[in-house]
Amino acid sequence: MLGSQAIQNITDRIDKSYKLFYRNLKRGIKCSPPGFKKVKKYKSFTLKQAGYQLLEGNKIKIGKREYKYFKSREIKGKVKTLTIKRDLIGDLYLIMTLETKNITKKIITSGKIAGFDFGLKTFLTLSNHEQIKSPFFYKKCNKKIAKANRELSRKQPKSNHRKKARINLAKIYRYLANSRKNYFFKVAHMLVDKYDYLIFEDLNIKAMQKRWGKKISDIGFQTFLKVLEHVANKKGKNIHKIDRFFPSSKMCSHCFNINKNLSLKDRLWSCPSCSHKLDRDNNAAINILREGASSLSLDIVRLEDSSEYCWKLESNVL
Repeated sequence: MLGSQAIQNITDRIDKSYKLFYRNLKRGIKCSPPGFKKVKKYKSFTLKQAGYQLLEGNKIKIGKREYKYFKSREIKGKVKTLTIKRDLIGDLYLIMTLETKNITKKIITSGKIAGFDFGLKTFLTLSNHEQIKSPFFYKKCNKKIAKANRELSRKQPKSNHRKKARINLAKIYRYLANSRKNYFFKVAHMLVDKYDYLIFEDLNIKAMQKRWGKKISDIGFQTFLKVLEHVANKKGKNIHKIDRFFPSSKMCSHCFNINKNLSLKDRLWSCPSCSHKLDRDNNAAINILREGASSLSLDIVRLEDSSEYCWKLESNVL
């Protein structure tokens, strides 16, 4: 049996859903009223100050029963709410919100700034010619997903075999999501530790998904930016986005001439004005860096080799 606070939290969720529904109607946004799930599809409930007790030895008491859990990190602070969440496989997770004291962390600055260009073949191209490739997790798991879907479709509805096939498919998707998330966090920490200012282009992801479909979803640009912003916020670094209509790919990074005839298939091209040979992605990253630094009013200098577009903040900026 759950405490009264868990029931109160459900009513709070319903109240928020209806408020959002009526707010969208006033704004002229078409939407459906909140729906209600079946009991077996309800995946989480929240407890506030009562109904649970944390015990020693990675144990927790919920109601009158004790459960043992795996502690992924130390609990530092006062627990305000506890949410028990169940995934599609059936595993349970404890999600706690903590009240902590503001601890001023020492921010280590590198004095560096970089521009980044997203690509379909290359995940990220940096303004210093570095490239970060995308592992394409969905593409690697595509055969396993197709096989698991075929096995699921053959099973009879409401049978135990269908339940096992559904869990098998859910495990593959969970592995895919966790692999992508782990990769994003590793790349985010590496970039944030290296640069103080990271400049990106504000892309229209939904329009890109309509054109390239699964490939954009597999790369996960939007998810990566959310992870990067989270990591940068914790480490005191800055993420800046330039306008999506800025011609970063069509502008020559040497003479600033805009090549209006440049098409998407042109990966290597020569500027019609100065005849300089350019790599599309690297040229875009350099232009993104310049535009972002200009909008931020940052002073940047070119490094020793004039052919290398690697940039560093002046000492008086930080």
